[in-house]
Amino acid sequence: MLRKKGKMPNCILGSSYSKEYEGTDSLGIPRGAVKPGDKVLLIDDLVATGGTLIAAIDLVKRCGGSVIEAACVVELKCLNAAEKFKASGHQDVPIWAMMSESILTLDGLNDPSIPTDGYVDDGAPH
Repeated sequence: MLRKKGKMPNCILGSSYSKEYEGTDSLGIPRGAVKPGDKVLLIDDLVATGGTLIAAIDLVKRCGGSVIEAACVVELKCLNAAEKFKASGHQDVPIWAMMSESILTLDGLNDPSIPTDGYVDDGAPH
């Protein structure tokens, strides 16, 4: 498990990276969690600009591990993280998303392909 700086004791810290919204951060990994030759699958909830995932790949490689794949729940392709991956030298790591970003902007009530029979809005803002 990788966590942001200050969230986990007894860890090895990676390089600083720029966050997509403001400022910088760094990741930490527990000592001994990745050993030379280990194969690692990284999973992230959201890939926006790719900064956090690139920092994670860098840190795993620094510990001697090999990232075999990187998965995320959603990748915001409009922010072009793929180009940042290539520029950082990580084009060898396959990256895939479990769902398309288009699901985030789907208007389910107005899309005729989505059945709404029996749907009642709970009235809560989402």
